Amino acid sequence: MTTTLYLIRHGETDANVAGVWQGSTDSPLNERGRAQAQALARRIAREGLPIAVIYSSPLQRARKTAEMVARALGDVPVILEPGLAEYHLGEWEGLTYEQLKIEKRLWDRMAEDPDFTPPGGESPRQFAMRLLNSFQAITHKHAGETTAVVGHGGALATALSMLLDQSGSTWRQYQMLNASLSKLVFDPAPRLEFFSDVSHLKDIGNLGEW
Repeated sequence: MTTTLYLIRHGETDANVAGVWQGSTDSPLNERGRAQAQALARRIAREGLPIAVIYSSPLQRARKTAEMVARALGDVPVILEPGLAEYHLGEWEGLTYEQLKIEKRLWDRMAEDPDFTPPGGESPRQFAMRLLNSFQAITHKHAGETTAVVGHGGALATALSMLLDQSGSTWRQYQMLNASLSKLVFDPAPRLEFFSDVSHLKDIGNLGEW
């Protein structure tokens, strides 16, 4: 019995362009992000992907992307799943990636200690486990079906790292572009059929550093 998840990263935001970590900050799609999400929705409808339900992070950049896809598919249900939200950095949200890397040594600290917790945020272990739990719950509930998951760059990369490599440490290999489409198949072991496809954005641009 094959279970399929189409993985979608939200469209672009101003913070993506500026190289700022959004995390749990509820930032909206920018104009190009909305156009990217619409192009993705048109592609999914054109290809007739048999998506029966969409699970989305509750943060609006993901939720709005999910709603566009849902409308294109004839208003399939969108279920908000808090466990799919982006990594919450607490007081460090709003800093640039450069500041997080150099001043806060975030990624070094994460590698050294999976229980390191930024002030007011969550640890890498907590983040990885809530994502793994959410994905496992979705695949269990929809075994043998096709669903979609709309989320964030860091969250989706971490989920794939946990599912494919049984470790949260390989997330850098799974960084997706904005409004990209990936296909994850469980039969029963998980495997990627394609990853971070943005061919539908050829007339829009695919900037998407997370």
